[in-house]
Amino acid sequence: MKNNVLFETKFKKIIDAFWLREDILETIPNCECEYLDNNFRLLSVSSETLFSENELKPVFELYETEFSILERNSSKMRSEHIISR
Repeated sequence: MKNNVLFETKFKKIIDAFWLREDILETIPNCECEYLDNNFRLLSVSSETLFSENELKPVFELYETEFSILERNSSKMRSEHIISR
């Protein structure tokens, strides 16, 4: 079972993109976290371990990063498109 979440991000300081990624890797066990574009706007987080965006919300808040969930996929549920702030 693979859990994937695609985030759209907006950073105040671009260096925070690097540190946010590192903190997510430390927060979610056995996860993969990568930016899908050169502007550090689309962040894909996937893991065999189930996780929710609520687990990542404090990490985003630490960097004062605006984010929205563009897509959430899990092998247990059908794909759904979500926009939240």
